[in-house]
Amino acid sequence: MVDGRPAGGMVELEHPSVLIADDDIPHRRAVREALEAHGFVVVGEASDAAAAIGAATRLQPDICLIEIELPLEGLNAIGRIDRSSPETMIVVLSRSDHSEDVVTAFARGASGYLVKGISGDRLASTLRAAYHGEPPLSRSLVPYLLDEIRRGSVRRLTLPTGPVTLTPREWEVGQFLREGRSTTEIADTLGVSPITVRRHVGLLLNKLGAEDREAAVELLRAYGRR
Repeated sequence: MVDGRPAGGMVELEHPSVLIADDDIPHRRAVREALEAHGFVVVGEASDAAAAIGAATRLQPDICLIEIELPLEGLNAIGRIDRSSPETMIVVLSRSDHSEDVVTAFARGASGYLVKGISGDRLASTLRAAYHGEPPLSRSLVPYLLDEIRRGSVRRLTLPTGPVTLTPREWEVGQFLREGRSTTEIADTLGVSPITVRRHVGLLLNKLGAEDREAAVELLRAYGRR
């Protein structure tokens, strides 16, 4: 330790502050009680993504524990929190263990991903260990991530015209199109310019052989997997 900092550069905190964002009130209360019993200071709670972003921006907590199934798009809140509170460690605590959710969460700024069901003791010890360079990650997710790394995180679709391989960004933009997002909305979520979004959309349409966005969405719905 040098100047009060551990070797990894993270300040070693006796009582890390935590923001809990989860719309499941009983679970949120249980998490709060477990963390407070282990010396964490819960500085705020949120029940939807907008409230989570606002609280993280205002409170600048050391840790934001967020459920990606939060109302108002919890998964998309990760990137917003990462930009508005860059010193906050974002850790997902979720019912979902789908590999695509895990990869997307990390891509948008999450530092860890834990599956609900973890005990209070284990949750507290995992979050503390994160300050010593151990990424908070449920062991059950390791095979998913290894598979994503081996495949380069690409998405493969088998269309009537033949197989198509999409980059992670093309796939992500495609999912936003499926949700009905506009170019401006996608750009704001990803933190890029509208021109960049249009370029990705153009590449996506070209690969899919689609004439327009509507046609691309139909192909993604029919042949793309979540």
